[in-house]
Amino acid sequence: MLVVATLWWVVFFVAVGLAIGSYLNVVIYRIPLGISTSAPLWSFCPGCGARIHWYDNLPVLSYVRLGARCRGCGSPISPRYPAVELLMATLTLVVLDAFCVAGLRGGTHDLGLGVTEQLYYDWPIILAHVILFACLLAMSVIDLEHYFIDIRFTNFAVATGFVLHILWTPVAGGWRPTVGGDWYRPGVATGAVSIAMAVVAALMWLLIRLLLPSPEDETDPEVSAVTVVPSERSDRAPAAAWLVVLAFVLVVVSTVVDAVSLEPKLFPAWRLLVPMGVCFVLIVGMAAPARASDGEIIEAIEAERFSARKVALGELLLFVPVLVAGIAVAWLVIRGDTFGHRCESWFEWSPHGSWRPVAGLATAASGYVIGGALGWAVRIVFTLVLGREAFGTGDIHLMAAAGCVAGWPVVVIGFVLTSFLAVVGWLVTLPFKRTRAIPLVPWLSLAFLLVVVFYEDLCELGPVRNTVYLFEAVSSGKLTGM
Repeated sequence: MLVVATLWWVVFFVAVGLAIGSYLNVVIYRIPLGISTSAPLWSFCPGCGARIHWYDNLPVLSYVRLGARCRGCGSPISPRYPAVELLMATLTLVVLDAFCVAGLRGGTHDLGLGVTEQLYYDWPIILAHVILFACLLAMSVIDLEHYFIDIRFTNFAVATGFVLHILWTPVAGGWRPTVGGDWYRPGVATGAVSIAMAVVAALMWLLIRLLLPSPEDETDPEVSAVTVVPSERSDRAPAAAWLVVLAFVLVVVSTVVDAVSLEPKLFPAWRLLVPMGVCFVLIVGMAAPARASDGEIIEAIEAERFSARKVALGELLLFVPVLVAGIAVAWLVIRGDTFGHRCESWFEWSPHGSWRPVAGLATAASGYVIGGALGWAVRIVFTLVLGREAFGTGDIHLMAAAGCVAGWPVVVIGFVLTSFLAVVGWLVTLPFKRTRAIPLVPWLSLAFLLVVVFYEDLCELGPVRNTVYLFEAVSSGKLTGM
């Protein structure tokens, strides 16, 4: 039965991943061009604008059956479409493997009873990670082609992160910070402060949205829903995209064999490095060709450098209410009176069994606040020092979303790893083009994927462990009395 159940879940996750990947192709094409993602509801050919019927829109299968050409006009279909679909399917399997098969993440309900039982307990956190990496995949492709980030992806990931963390209580999720082993839970004061700061930040965001509508949400009225506007590279994709097929097959086979075999495992857990290596090759392959957006982004940064410090100071002022709220709540908790004890009782409140919804809310809030605060600190400090934009706001929203879902330790480690990956990737692309513009979203996404999967192993490394311990000491109040 375990074999049949495992095979069923692998098929299910593959199907879900392919379906999500098919939808991601829609948003990857339409959003940068200002075309509505809901009108028309059906897919259309970028070459002739003809409606694509459902039997010609099956992930991967239709691409193969049609010979990579539109049935109507014969226009070539970019291999990017099946590549994104297969890559999303691979990512869903990597999440399933890391959480339910290889057992790489501590703090989950790994009772040794099989994939079905673990999914019964841990489906919220697994679903949250699938949604997070789906958003990161779409943002990465768009950033690679257009240097454009739509924060609606990160907002969706944040919303699902909060909701699903509220529904999920990890094993041994007591109120103590840990490195590896248990799932991270913030201290009572840190949790209360994070919730307060997240609420005030949300109110500030709503106020700004009401007063100053975000320009990226405004679509061009000149672009109709069915206007054929090919993207800059809609007709081609790097040849390395076909490595996705190899990574997909390897993950499927190894996941099934590892799940149904007895010890010792035939496929070590480090097999998951293969799809991540493929992702690295894909990022380099898509970033290497020179395009007009390379120069445009540099020109935009140079044009804004005279007002960069002023903008950074304005952003710092916007965060004053958030900081005041956090300091006020921290002071109330530190006093040790009724408010602090009440917070502790709220976080321990359990309406059913081991479920602690307020604790889950605090976990998501601490990841969101600390992940976002790290990004904003880097942006403001380095912008003030260098006199030009040092870090994009979209990247900061991405870090906050990753922290909300995966926890802020993943963001801290991933941010450091991103610097290394981005520099290596930039050096590899130097023979093909010379530009100072580096699309950071794909490197952040790859780094977060690596840390999510290999978090326990990375925490065994001395420098990583000490760094996380330092951040935990600060966030849990060991160094501040919180």
